[in-house]
Amino acid sequence: MRTRSRHAAGFKKADYQEKGDQLFNPGCGWYHIYTFTALPREGTCQVAEETWLDEECEKEQLALVLIDIGEFRESEFSQEAVSHIFQIMEFFRERKKQMILRFAYDINGAGIAKEPSDLSLVKRHIGQLGGVLKEFAEDILVIQGILVGSWGEMHHSRFLGEEAVCSLLNALYRATESRCYLAVRTPAQWRMAAQSRLTESGLKERLALYNDGMFGSPTDLGTYGALTEREAKRTDPWRREDELNWQEENVGTAPNGGEALSGLCLDGYRQAAELMRKMHISYLNSIYHKERLDSWRKEIVRESGCFKGQSGYEYIGCHLGYRFVVRDVEAVPCSPREKRAEGLGVILWITVENLGFACLTEETDCFVLLEGQDRLYRRPVDTDARRWESGKRTQIEAVLPETWEGQSDRVRCLLELRRKRDGRLLRFANKGAGDQVLLGYITPGVSADL
Repeated sequence: MRTRSRHAAGFKKADYQEKGDQLFNPGCGWYHIYTFTALPREGTCQVAEETWLDEECEKEQLALVLIDIGEFRESEFSQEAVSHIFQIMEFFRERKKQMILRFAYDINGAGIAKEPSDLSLVKRHIGQLGGVLKEFAEDILVIQGILVGSWGEMHHSRFLGEEAVCSLLNALYRATESRCYLAVRTPAQWRMAAQSRLTESGLKERLALYNDGMFGSPTDLGTYGALTEREAKRTDPWRREDELNWQEENVGTAPNGGEALSGLCLDGYRQAAELMRKMHISYLNSIYHKERLDSWRKEIVRESGCFKGQSGYEYIGCHLGYRFVVRDVEAVPCSPREKRAEGLGVILWITVENLGFACLTEETDCFVLLEGQDRLYRRPVDTDARRWESGKRTQIEAVLPETWEGQSDRVRCLLELRRKRDGRLLRFANKGAGDQVLLGYITPGVSADL
């Protein structure tokens, strides 16, 4: 039953179906690895000559930038090396690719033989990188590792005790002025650093994980151990089941990622997706390991829904990182007192579900837009999209003024999400959504059954 009212408005909901598209939102998705040396390679004079970006790479929002610093295992960086590292990072900034950054003394599996013999030199190298890291902090999604270990993966190194790990993490934390996420290789290393009295205050909030042994074996190639949580000592790795449950509860607010390998027998892409949701995976290598990725490409989504007919690979790609869908909107009229005192008209209770494996990790601004025939009104919404948790629904409140009074046409009501630092729009996964998602229509002078 609809009745006429001067100070009320009817609200008609939009269709809140999900679409099966990959959104290409920043800070998540597939990546390629680009390998450089700290000094320019012989015969090159530009960073562009050392790398390649084909059509598939161009679509990706991320790039893993691996910089081999092994040439300086016995000396500080030269000015030429620091300048070249700056140019490498500038190359990816210009192409609007956020970097997963890794510096490594070894990229061939000979960690101890290639790294410095003295921890102090590693710390001096981090200090020399500080200026570059601060300059490009907003272009860095995460810094993987602490320079040491085979392939820079924090294994086969003399610097993996608690004191050394904490010292190097502290050095990176200070060098980046706490602006970058810092990823360690295993959950056991994460707990060791987060719980240690040796780490800087606040560092725990910037800790992430990278797993380059994902699905490679029952222990993810040594990522996990054999002991239960109760049996293990403080710095020991736990068995797979306990570690996955721990990750689900403890590392959901940081960008975690890595590589999916062959080895572990899985029940197709669905089980892989369930495990990646527990690990809160934001990014994944799009080339390695080919056997695992190809197995997902061959699988077809059979279940009804927006992903039916797609490959398992496409399904996983669509769920890396965050994936926001508006599920429902409830419109509630404001009280007469609120209308008189504050000119308010309607409260919208908007339910958003995060269907991605992970959370958003950057600050955003959220707005409700009212779009009439001849005017546009934008009102901020008091919410932090970083708290829209993976696998959960969040209800947010938008209080709207009676800006449509005097309008003769319907007012479109939309929701918009922008990254705070640069205003980049983050897209919702609702069918028909573009830069904004349609919430519904407000009809002037009509009171609906709200």
